Amino acid sequence: MSASAAGENVTIRRGYVSVAVSPGKHLMVHYRAAGAGPAVVLLHDSPRSSRLHAPLMKLLASRFSVFALDTPGYGNSDPLPFANPTIPNFAEALGATLDAMGLAQAPIYATHTSAKIALALAVRGGRMPQLVLDGLSIPDQPADDAFITAYMRPFAPEATGAWLAAEWSRTRDMLRWFPWFAVDAGHRISMEPPSPEWLEDYGIDLFSAGPHYADAYTAAMRWSPLEDLLAVKVPTLVGARSDDVLYPHLAKVPTDRNPALSIQRLGADRTAWAEWIASTLEGCAKAERQPGAGAAEGSRGYLDLDHRQLHWTRHSGPGHQRPLVILSAPSTLEAHHWASVMAPSRAVLVPDLPGFGDSDPLPDNAADADAIADALAALIADGAGAGCDVMALGLASPIAARLSARRPDLVVSLVIWGAPALSAQDPALAPAIAFDPLAGSHLHQFWHMLRDGAVQWPWHDARPSAARDAAIPDADDLHRALTGLLKQRTNYGQAIAAAMAANQPDDWQRVEVPVVVGNDPAMATSASLIALLAQATAFMVPQDPVRVPEALNRALDEAGRNAKVKAKT
Repeated sequence: MSASAAGENVTIRRGYVSVAVSPGKHLMVHYRAAGAGPAVVLLHDSPRSSRLHAPLMKLLASRFSVFALDTPGYGNSDPLPFANPTIPNFAEALGATLDAMGLAQAPIYATHTSAKIALALAVRGGRMPQLVLDGLSIPDQPADDAFITAYMRPFAPEATGAWLAAEWSRTRDMLRWFPWFAVDAGHRISMEPPSPEWLEDYGIDLFSAGPHYADAYTAAMRWSPLEDLLAVKVPTLVGARSDDVLYPHLAKVPTDRNPALSIQRLGADRTAWAEWIASTLEGCAKAERQPGAGAAEGSRGYLDLDHRQLHWTRHSGPGHQRPLVILSAPSTLEAHHWASVMAPSRAVLVPDLPGFGDSDPLPDNAADADAIADALAALIADGAGAGCDVMALGLASPIAARLSARRPDLVVSLVIWGAPALSAQDPALAPAIAFDPLAGSHLHQFWHMLRDGAVQWPWHDARPSAARDAAIPDADDLHRALTGLLKQRTNYGQAIAAAMAANQPDDWQRVEVPVVVGNDPAMATSASLIALLAQATAFMVPQDPVRVPEALNRALDEAGRNAKVKAKT
């Protein structure tokens, strides 16, 4: 069966593995996996992630177990824990990752930046049977500091959002000129423009890497692979398409000085290119994934739900308190703020609701509050266990109410912070936002939704009466929330729609667990909820922010005691 004939009904799963990169230092490496059969590994260029290889993975899945890794600092992988990492540093981390995943004996396909990383690993103890290096830079001399400084202009979010225009221009220019800042005819790349879908994915990867987008990029520019090419013993095929800016570098591969090397010149046709990758890997992929590999325990992970996954983040805290699960929508911006406040006193779990960030959306015909509540219940049972507290912020509140009503065995008490007005319907809360390949206006729309929503509610209401007693969030926090929305541009409103449909008085009256109600005056008054709930108390926020965790924990403890007393009677 040809790669191009492979079906599109391929499930790509994602996961993390914990990797030791130096004594006492670990990082979470993110990967995608699909298919069955002998194992192969795919590595991406900079500033991309394993997202780049999703189409290729679907083509290869009928022949192989395909694993695509996020390089440290890219996609969802943690950055290397030291400044100015080198290609050998990345190679060492790659080797540790392959060992941890049971993939040390799998052939590797690597492109551009990762070609240097894979080659460096092969020379320094790698056990792969074959390297396929697609686009390998072999400069006559490494780039100088002035060039690298210009090329790697810092990625620096700032609160107004003005930086987004510069980043989108760089995103587009990277695909038209090399280097991207030399915008003249002599530096134009001989490549057809990418599709809007590809460009959107490229932008997502750039924003995912954020301030670390230059880490491996810079290391590659400083590293000449020539010595490694002469030393490598692993069979190494170096290829490139004719429309690749590195195609001329094939002439520099020293095949006459190392019999382990060979080259492959390819045309620009991408179907033929994919067939070349498939047939080359098929000739050397023999080993199954080694036993003993599995999902890592760490600060982030996925819960498998049929053909979909729910992503979560754990903030460590003392084990003597009940775990706290924090929900927010449309992003996790406020949830992670509250997690940073509460984590010193208790363990906190923050899920991406379905359709946001790295959680898959639910099927359109099943995306209601019950389905989301059941997904969250499965996560709590798996990651927090029975006997947790749930805190819901703003638009996520009706989802938390439904969760508590359906699974009181899992939820000891519930905190509601700023629930939307009962029976409210506001389509403007989650407008459809089109991808803008020209000006990147989608970036600005999401940014200002997030920024404005922190200081007024609804986010689109600038009247003084809608003001919230809050500050504009930190630019880095806004950037992380923006990236989560970009990943799910067409799905981010799914949880909001489900919540609004489940925000009727009778929905709240089903909640029987104790509820602590905080009042965000710009969203809804606490009195209307307290009147509906069977066990509800108002939470008076201390004026001193330092006292908030203590006061909230005390309110939750009291609610938990009340629940036990009611259960006995």
